[in-house]
Amino acid sequence: MDIKSIVIAAVLGAAGGVGGSYFVMNEQTASIHERLNQTPPVVVVDFAKVASAYPAGASQEELEKLMVNTNNAILKLKDAGYLVLDASTVVGAPNDLYLPEEVLK
Repeated sequence: MDIKSIVIAAVLGAAGGVGGSYFVMNEQTASIHERLNQTPPVVVVDFAKVASAYPAGASQEELEKLMVNTNNAILKLKDAGYLVLDASTVVGAPNDLYLPEEVLK
């Protein structure tokens, strides 16, 4: 074997490796993106924190109205495609997944 044959074999081998790797990675990336598109956005609601924000000394009627408003906000999120989780059942989540209290008012 001369040097020319060795160089050609090395270049062809490298090109085949790069092409094969690109094909495999492209398929895996497409699979990951497809899975992400099927996963709903997640929001965590801390109901204990929401309830503690209700005004002290509010009447039963006022509390029921606040609870209905909270429930309506949760239903709007659900209808928008969100997966709504109760913070008491979540072991851990990033802070940006927790729903700000202003959204529920």
